[in-house]
Amino acid sequence: MNKVYIILVNYNNYNDTIECLESVLKSSYANYQVFVVDNSPDNDSITQLLAWAGNKNYQVNINMFKDLVFPLSTKPLNFVFIDEHTFTQNKQLIEYKITFIRSKNRGFAAANNIALNYILTYGQEPSSVWILNNDTVIERDTLLNLATFSGDKANNKLILGAKLRYYDQPDVLQAVAGKYNRFLGMHKHIGDGEKDYGQYDNYLPGKMNYIVGASIFLPFLFLKETGLMCEDYFLYFEELDWLNMGRTFGYSMGIVPNAIVYHKEGSSIIGSRTEKKDTSTAEYYSITNRVRFIKKWYPWCLITVMPGTIWALTKRIMQGKLRLVKKSSITIFKILTTKNFPYFVNNG
Repeated sequence: MNKVYIILVNYNNYNDTIECLESVLKSSYANYQVFVVDNSPDNDSITQLLAWAGNKNYQVNINMFKDLVFPLSTKPLNFVFIDEHTFTQNKQLIEYKITFIRSKNRGFAAANNIALNYILTYGQEPSSVWILNNDTVIERDTLLNLATFSGDKANNKLILGAKLRYYDQPDVLQAVAGKYNRFLGMHKHIGDGEKDYGQYDNYLPGKMNYIVGASIFLPFLFLKETGLMCEDYFLYFEELDWLNMGRTFGYSMGIVPNAIVYHKEGSSIIGSRTEKKDTSTAEYYSITNRVRFIKKWYPWCLITVMPGTIWALTKRIMQGKLRLVKKSSITIFKILTTKNFPYFVNNG
């Protein structure tokens, strides 16, 4: 049984992270190690996460999937808490089941890269890496089915996706894969909103398909050849960029239909869904990184993508979001006019 390194990023959302971890800890596949990178703006999340990991009396309240979360794992867990600087200075992997890493918020890619770089430097081979959103709950055999599917394939240049279902509608698909339209700079989820009766169980991803970022399962070799995520994006498009880079090294995509992941879409980005959130940061990166991604990979499509981008900014003007429009416009201008802005971080 090859080892699987699981990476979760927590941003102001410890309740979902705890729920996710409880489901992971009940996996039928035992050979895994979890890295939780907390880049929240304050210490509330990490305080709660450590309290949960070390206190058998910590209260966990959920509304769905009690059979996947309860009974709670025996506490204290086999865990360690470490700051980013100290973590990167270690010369060997700390053999704890869960490693909590406190870091500054430099974006989703940078948070993942903290753990990815460590795994790349000290990880065991053969092994696999699972990028998993913290606002998910997995079934007990999800990890087993991913690892088994990966191990059964003679082609080790395969990136795997799970079957994503909506957390609040567990029989409804969120996606089996994504599909990107480079001419419009837009993407869609295959199967989104459809009741799952197995209609996509034999779906074969094509050239413009991608694995949805809530669950990306890939071999250790991918890190060695492709390197880390590009941190220029900060938020959105970093996984799509990473997968595209993988394709240049001969990687293809596959779907594991019996690997089920329930996803609370959006809460991993803006935090808890119980409060009204300011979405301006998410909108800024969604708009600007669309242009950044297109310029990098499909520059000839800028002529068809820019009208949609201008329309997106126009709608924000009509909504009174003038600061957002000004900031986005300045960034887009820099992207379009800078010949060689930094694109890819490769530490392979």
